[in-house]
Amino acid sequence: MPQFIYKVRDRHGQERQGTQEASNEEGLISRLQNEGLLVVSVTRQDLAKKRQLAKTRLRLRVTIDDLILFTRQLATLLEAGVTLLKSLDVLTKQVESRALLQIVRKVRDHIAEGGSFRDALAKHPQVFSEFWVHMVETGEASGALPLVLEQLAEHLESTAAMRRKVISALIYPLVLIALAAVALTIFTVWIIPIFSRVFDSFDVQLPVLTYIVVAFSTIMRRYFLVLLVMAVGLGYFAYNYIRTERGRWQLDWLKFKMPVLSSLFQRIAIERFTSGLGTLVESGVPILYSLDIMGKTSENKVMQKAIVELRESVRQGKGMARPLERSSVFTPMVVQMVSVGEEIGELGKMLKKISEFYQERISAILTRLTILIEPAILVFMGIVVGVMVVSMFLPIFQLAMVSRGG
Repeated sequence: MPQFIYKVRDRHGQERQGTQEASNEEGLISRLQNEGLLVVSVTRQDLAKKRQLAKTRLRLRVTIDDLILFTRQLATLLEAGVTLLKSLDVLTKQVESRALLQIVRKVRDHIAEGGSFRDALAKHPQVFSEFWVHMVETGEASGALPLVLEQLAEHLESTAAMRRKVISALIYPLVLIALAAVALTIFTVWIIPIFSRVFDSFDVQLPVLTYIVVAFSTIMRRYFLVLLVMAVGLGYFAYNYIRTERGRWQLDWLKFKMPVLSSLFQRIAIERFTSGLGTLVESGVPILYSLDIMGKTSENKVMQKAIVELRESVRQGKGMARPLERSSVFTPMVVQMVSVGEEIGELGKMLKKISEFYQERISAILTRLTILIEPAILVFMGIVVGVMVVSMFLPIFQLAMVSRGG
């Protein structure tokens, strides 16, 4: 007999839950009602497991939006005077992400056993980075955890907004490229062979352009699977290579040398660095620790090397301006503003201003690139399709002229 999970309320209004075997749902409901219980819900156990598994699969990973919401809610509760343990207990009933919910429960249990919030977060590096951990550590030490969490939430929101801008700017060009590839494939695989069979019946010498296009179509159709396997293999090799230390370094170096996109990649790297470092410094994290965190969490290897050199200079008491100036990553404006920030003792605020400036610059560059890329793709697509169409009609025109001359 199948197992059913039920929820009921007794005569005192208290909710109870349990499992029972029954031939069907109606029979179990009747049995529970005969016991004087108010039936709230009855679900077959196998269906309940499937639903739970489906929900878990939908929320397997913790997104940056999940973290932003969690951070904001925790900061609000702490600001209102609710204890940390009670705040986490409340959030376990509100967190929608199943993965984050499990982690928050573990964090709460660790604190309930007498551990610190910082140590509890450090046990989950896949969700809470070193940036997170040191921010929280500073907040706990200074007694300003709600303020630090607010600053952390603002930083995460800024990072998420910048990521969305970059993705949004790339979507339309990528869609156009995909459509162009589909159109080219259809033309090459289906349409050109039809014309090719017609040309064979003419028994005439094809023009050079038509011959090249037909030959290209023939190669694509005959060796399509081979070419596909080679493309997949090359992509797999490239993917694994850029995951190596050397490959990642070469890719990040190339980003700063690309003719059109180098300025965009440079500004994105600077914005992430100044935003993160500014948040850490304003939260009270010592500058050496802050630079160490930024070096470990930087996604760009070239930027990472520059940060390591910067940290060494600060450790020796030489300041930040000179290593920034020597580096090819940072612009003169960054050097000047950081120098001024060090002199007046407002480094954190100055870094935040640099970050805000570059956010605006990145948005402007993305807008310009989108405006330029869209017509370029359309023109390229038009030229390719136009060449193919002309090449297919050239033999027909040639045959017509021969017939008219005859």
